[in-house]
Formats: sequence, structure tokens, C-alpha cells
Amino acid sequence: MKVDNAFDKTELLQRLRIAYTIPLRSITFFPEGEDSYGYIVVSETGEKYFVKASTSVPDTCLQYASLLRYQCNISGVVAPLKTSDGTLSIPWHDFRVSLFPFIEGKSRWDLWKVEKDFTDAELDQTAALLATIHLCTDEIETSHLTTAKYDLPLRNELYTVLEASVKKAPSQNSYQKQLLAALAAHRSSILETMDRYDELGRSAVASQTSFVITHGDPTPGNLILDTENRLYLIDWDGVCLGPPEKDLVSFTGERFEVVLERYLTERACDVSLYADIFGFYIYEWTLNEIRDYGTKILFKNKDRQQNEYDWESLQDYLPPDRELMEDGIAAIHRTLDRCGVL
Repeated sequence: MKVDNAFDKTELLQRLRIAYTIPLRSITFFPEGEDSYGYIVVSETGEKYFVKASTSVPDTCLQYASLLRYQCNISGVVAPLKTSDGTLSIPWHDFRVSLFPFIEGKSRWDLWKVEKDFTDAELDQTAALLATIHLCTDEIETSHLTTAKYDLPLRNELYTVLEASVKKAPSQNSYQKQLLAALAAHRSSILETMDRYDELGRSAVASQTSFVITHGDPTPGNLILDTENRLYLIDWDGVCLGPPEKDLVSFTGERFEVVLERYLTERACDVSLYADIFGFYIYEWTLNEIRDYGTKILFKNKDRQQNEYDWESLQDYLPPDRELMEDGIAAIHRTLDRCGVL
């Protein structure tokens, strides 16, 4: 969850009116998301749009979302709208700002918050969408697309977070004090988790699996069912060439087999999937959460409310639950075996 930025939204609304030649009349902060700022804007005739302001999303990601939506004709891909000049974003202060169709409905995360979930039929629909995206790999030019590596992104940033607890840097607030104490207490556990992650990465490299176009983060907040039960996949910030497991790992759990069986049916070809690659991404998620929330609390956050949210979110990952992750990998292995894709 993001706390709103203090920049002038009236100015932003005017820039959007000009760039998109849409008579927009209002802008409202949307607190979901982690790294970017989101807003709902409404036109004078009542149409809703979603605005995303980010300092980290390259235009390449926007371009590939647009290719998947329009060249591959995948209606479930939510791509940015073009400005009157044909661009997919506009500069504004330190941000790139994009405008998207607004999907009226509920995300899987919205359902989780009230102890509900997608039905098996809706998970089936999700698997079919992922398979369709992966099958488009040979239909569009991918030479400009980032290729996933079996190595931790921003590894040095995680080391910087760990080193802060050793250097005994002066703390500025209570959240930093709590974090530094927790990092000191669990430092060895985090380093052991990194060693296991690297081991899984070496195993993933040895598998030599074929890469496909992946969304990169089809987590519950990015899957939306609209009011007519049509499925949409939003937030293409992490689109890249990677193993299918990079997307499928978001659905491992007690109903993984529901997703996997439909996915394999839609792919309609020999697909090899590897438990160690799933394990690699399970471990990567935990390490990235420690890195991300640790960096924000120690070096970036200026708002107490944002610190409170980030500290609470970090509790699920500090210390890393190695036993839970290994149990998850073992369960994935059994599921892959039952489905005949080992």
C-alpha cells in the first residue's frame, strides 16, 4: 500500500487532459500498489481511467503490454492508452505517467481480504490466460525484452540492508530501531536462505528450460474479475522473457493442480516444468521482500504511516521460514509428478 505523494494533482490532471485530449474532471488517490502512485480519474461524461505514476517502469514494458493486447489480441491484457502523439506515457516531474482503462470489478486480493477466493472455474480461466500469453512468444519480436536471470535482482541492496545492522548506524525512528534489531537477530538465517537460493539458481540454469513471455507478477492484486466475470491481468511492470514457472509460482498451493492442468491443456505441447525453478522463485520472493521493505524503512520512507505498513508487511518474511518454503517445494514436486511434467 502506498501513502499519497504531496505533488499537485491538479497540475497532473491538466497535463493528462492535454496529452490524451480527454475532458477529465477529477482525480482521486488509489492506495493499492507498492512502488508507483495510482489514481482514478473520471471524465466529464463519467468514464473512469486509471493513472500510474512511476519512476522505475521502462517504456519497454508498456510497449510489450500493448503488443500482447493489440497484436496478439489478448483481451485480458490491460495495456496503456496512447496519447494524442502516439506515446504510451508522458513525463511529469521525476515520473513517467500512463493512462489505462479502469476495470470495474474485484481483484483476487479483494476477495482474499474477505476470506473468499476465485472459484475453480475462475482459476481455470486464469491458467488459460497465462498459457495464451506464453504461447505468444513466437508471434512478436522479443529482442528488446529483458531476459530473466537466475540471480537476485539488486543483491547489493540486500547486502546494504544487512550491513546496516552490523554497522550500528544511528536510528532515526522506532521502526528503524526494530528493523535493525531484527536484522541482527536473524542475519545468519537470511544468509543461509541466500545460500539455498543460489543453489536453486544453479539447478535452474542446468535445466536449460525454454523461456517465454512472462507477466512476472500475476499475484492476487493484479488479477481482476470485472462485473461480467471477465478476467484481466494488470500491472505489466515486470514483463520479461523467463521460464513459465516465473508466472505459475503465484498459484502454487492447495489448488495448484487446478491451474496446472488447464495450463498444460492450453499449451497443447510438451512442457517441462521443474520444482527447483519454482523453489528458486519462492526463495526469491522472500529475499526481495526483505530487501525491498528493509530499504524503504532504513533509507527511503519519510512518512510514519508508510513505515508502519512496511514494517507490518515485513513480519511475514523476517525471519525467513525455510521449513515452509521447503515443504512448498516438495508439494510442487508431487503435483508435477502427478501431472506428468517432471
